[in-house]
Amino acid sequence: MNIDKRLIHETPRGALALTVRAGIAAGALLIGQAYLLSQIVRRAFLDGHSLTQVSGLLGALVGISVARAGLLWVGEVAANRTAGEVKSRMRERLFRHLTALGPVFVRGERTGELVNTAVKGIEELDAYFSQYLPQLALAVLIPLAMLLFVFPIDPLSGVVLLVTAPLIPFFMMLIGSLASALSRRQWTTLSRMSAHFLDVLQGLTTLKLLGRSRDQIQTITRISDRFRETTMGVLRVAFLSALVLEMLATISTAVIAVEIGLRLLYDKLPFDEAFFVLILAPEFYLPLRLLGTRFHAGIAGATAAARIFEVLEQAPRVTSTANDWTPTVQTIRFENVRAAYEDRAALNGVSFEMQPGQKV
Repeated sequence: MNIDKRLIHETPRGALALTVRAGIAAGALLIGQAYLLSQIVRRAFLDGHSLTQVSGLLGALVGISVARAGLLWVGEVAANRTAGEVKSRMRERLFRHLTALGPVFVRGERTGELVNTAVKGIEELDAYFSQYLPQLALAVLIPLAMLLFVFPIDPLSGVVLLVTAPLIPFFMMLIGSLASALSRRQWTTLSRMSAHFLDVLQGLTTLKLLGRSRDQIQTITRISDRFRETTMGVLRVAFLSALVLEMLATISTAVIAVEIGLRLLYDKLPFDEAFFVLILAPEFYLPLRLLGTRFHAGIAGATAAARIFEVLEQAPRVTSTANDWTPTVQTIRFENVRAAYEDRAALNGVSFEMQPGQKV
């Protein structure tokens, strides 16, 4: 699983907890929906009850559906707020830290790569916090809650659900190892492409003067093709994992449907209980399937976060301890000033004057 402790530390606990609680409550209401629907079908089609006799159950079903929709909306809003707060805070931290590192650090990096990290990298955290982290908790809690209701009613179906459920995360982790390597390669290629393109734009005047501007077309084309190939590789793995997870969930649901149908045919299981379990079966695998689809968002977010924290963990080479002070001089004069850093001359024989209030 793509869980970075540093990202967990940045997560607003209140908003994330609200998202998970809303999802769990929506899952509990889903169980109530399945039970009411099974009772309505049994009473209306098998017991011959009229519409008036089942109107109370129909009203409860509508009320639960509306409440579940509201909880899903609350969870979505809380998840987006969580992602927004984290992105805003990380963007401010990264900007302040780059300012503190100063031009000495930036000189040793590629500006385009840093821009890509500050913009695209932080945006990759959106899906990580709004989709992947909440779904990670819901994929565990909601199926367990459903098993608590299924086991007392139909132990055989409960065993089938319990045995088949771990297969989905197992295959997801197998495919995820390949997807993680491809995502890191895609991020590296994108960063290099952004860095090279920005460097070309910044030096376009010099390239024009030297007559080498058109030579960069082939270089940019080659880097773009490499990024296209890595992106298609990630998409192929994503589609493969989605296909595998859908097949596992479909086959598992079919096994439950067959064994329930056979026992229902030989009158070994009441209709309403069989129908209740059959409704819950696909919903039992849904959180696991959603986790599989959002697993790739988690990989992309974790890959981008690794580079972000790599920059944040760089210690500034020069620290300032100067306090606020009020200047008492009226004019500042520089005469033949020289300054250098890391054996590189920044100023060499500079002379000028600065008057009060003047900007240079």
